[in-house]
Amino acid sequence: MNGRGRPCFNMVAKERHSFFESTRFLKIISVFLALILWFFVAGDNRDTLGLEVRRTFSGIPLAMRNIGADLVVVGTVENVTISLQGLSPAFDGMTPADLEAFVDLGGRTEGWHEVRISATAPPGVSVVRIEPAKANILLDDIISRQMGVQGIFQGEPAGDMVVRSSNFRPEDVFVQGPRRKVDLIEKVVFLLDLEGTEADIAARQVALYPVDSAMNEIKGLTVVPEQAEVWVQLGLPRREIPVKAVFMPEGREPAYLSLEPAAVELQGPRDLLDAQEYIRTEAIDLEALGTGDEQHTFTVSLIIPEGLEAVDHSSVRVHFNLGE
Repeated sequence: MNGRGRPCFNMVAKERHSFFESTRFLKIISVFLALILWFFVAGDNRDTLGLEVRRTFSGIPLAMRNIGADLVVVGTVENVTISLQGLSPAFDGMTPADLEAFVDLGGRTEGWHEVRISATAPPGVSVVRIEPAKANILLDDIISRQMGVQGIFQGEPAGDMVVRSSNFRPEDVFVQGPRRKVDLIEKVVFLLDLEGTEADIAARQVALYPVDSAMNEIKGLTVVPEQAEVWVQLGLPRREIPVKAVFMPEGREPAYLSLEPAAVELQGPRDLLDAQEYIRTEAIDLEALGTGDEQHTFTVSLIIPEGLEAVDHSSVRVHFNLGE
């Protein structure tokens, strides 16, 4: 001690140095390191020690139970995440298919509902968390409505052919589904691609689609029946062309003239049809008729240009008189 009754600093330092070099200190360090190693090993072998672990499974489909007979779910979450707890061996081989998440919709009516989500798990584990815990569910009434069918043809047939006629059955179908979707339907249609078609179509099965006013398909609806049968007759283009009566000698014309019919329908390649301003008759000889105001009627043949064909009439009746 110094003159003031305090221990000497050198003596305290010496005692501390002796403690850190003592056997007791080494034993304490050994025990401490052993405990750290034990906790480390126990963290990877909790099942051996009887400790529980937690596992999380995502993407579990949300099932609906006890939906009313005339109701359907039109809006809600589709999948949930479930956290389970149990001994590690209980999770061996477990997959999301072994889990079920559901809501009970018993007694619910049309409209929005906030419903608690429940879940079931295999024996040996317990459900500790469901995310989300609740689901906002929109229920809608199922209704049925009768609607007419409309055909839409796309593409061009081969060889300058056109659709001459078409028909289909049924002409009316029933559409069933949620009221909110059925109310959006503008019409029910089928699409038939005629691009490159070379022959008539008989009883082809085509799918029916409910569409809105912008021709967008409305999904989630049932069409009864789901298909229609379609018949299509192809043919060359047709055009009604005026008839011009021809008389001889050239330059002589009757005082009165009418034709029956005044125009005839021809069919053939479109460029040939478009080139015809009128169709001529065979010439009527006026010299042989003399003069007078007598009414004359002649049935004369039409001169059909090569490549075209008369649909209904190959001749016309020409009514005229010469006048005095």
